[in-house]
Amino acid sequence: MIAHQAICLIVLKKRPLSEEVFPEDAENLPFAKSLTFGSIRFYHHLNELITVQLNKPIEKKNLDIHCLLILGAYQLVYANTPSHAAINETVSVADFIGKSWAKGLINAVLRKINSEKISALDSSNFSHPSWLIKKLKQDHPKHYKKILEENNKQAPMTIRVHPSINIEKYQRQLEEKSIRSKPSRTAPQALILEKPVDINLLPGFVDGSCFIQDASAQLAGHLLNPKEGESILDACCAPGGKTTHLAELCSKATIMALDNDNKRLSKVSENIARYKQKNINIQTGDARKKDWWNGQLFDKILIDAPCSGTGVIRRHPDIKLLRKPKDINKLIETQASILNNLWTILEPGGLMIYATCSVLTNENERQIKHFLNNTNDANIEQITMPWGDGSLGKQKLPEKEYDGFYYAKIIKSI
Repeated sequence: MIAHQAICLIVLKKRPLSEEVFPEDAENLPFAKSLTFGSIRFYHHLNELITVQLNKPIEKKNLDIHCLLILGAYQLVYANTPSHAAINETVSVADFIGKSWAKGLINAVLRKINSEKISALDSSNFSHPSWLIKKLKQDHPKHYKKILEENNKQAPMTIRVHPSINIEKYQRQLEEKSIRSKPSRTAPQALILEKPVDINLLPGFVDGSCFIQDASAQLAGHLLNPKEGESILDACCAPGGKTTHLAELCSKATIMALDNDNKRLSKVSENIARYKQKNINIQTGDARKKDWWNGQLFDKILIDAPCSGTGVIRRHPDIKLLRKPKDINKLIETQASILNNLWTILEPGGLMIYATCSVLTNENERQIKHFLNNTNDANIEQITMPWGDGSLGKQKLPEKEYDGFYYAKIIKSI
């Protein structure tokens, strides 16, 4: 029931797949979340399987039955749920939602799907929307299939260990709790866990020993390299992963954490409090404007730009359902506006890091190329770390240990 309700909220109400679609006091919540994430991850493929079995489309007023079929089909094709249990449990939900008339339909469709069990690997679209496949083919003709495959996998749980803690010692503490991990090849503070765990099992988590953050995202702090006395802006900062990282890398730098969403800024405040950091000032404001700015130039600026999220689909599978082609053009306009606005409040000789969790060229290399062509005092600096590819910044495509991410390092002429 919980998973079905969550799927209906995402598919029918267009709500993002977050904690808010699940009731806080629900029993067996981890299992419900697993079913929900899986059903949304493979929604496009499951929808194909179901559509083939229907004599006619399900009426709009009964699309909750379609969501129920998605849930049942996921368990049959991808989960380890015994076939009879998956079918019987799914059929029984029809009674709970007051649609007993659909039990025969659900039973027939699921039994047919169970007899075939065609996976997304055998599907032409790898359970992705056609518009996204087209863009990936254009941008990454040699690698687009690999991207599609990675998007359908579960991302690893990666932690950022506080620099005051010896990472090898912390790794041993994890092993004492039967939590296996390995260090990252690129991010010096990262430990990639063999399996996801409850955050409360992580030694010292409540006191700021570590932060849940993908290895790709952890590189932002090291690229910006905060120094004592510097004034740093972290734009579009929520939920605060990169903000707290900058603060822990240099406690004597002054950091402004800017975001236009007060609700998301409250999460930043929680993370700052957990780390007991004193060098961060939170500011509500739109990075496309200057009405929040006090007139003092920044030495360094991090733009964690709003983007399509196409590099983190494995963590946010609802992107495949909720993101539309028209959204990309709006995001590109927003990114350009933020770049142009914040560049004017960067000190001459200052450093700007532009980052996205996208794999689309228009949001990344082409965005930066356009900016450089139209900004006389902007100069690209080569990123030398052994991560990603590219000449105008570096693009990492999603793979086992890293989310898809893009970084560009830009210096302002003196």
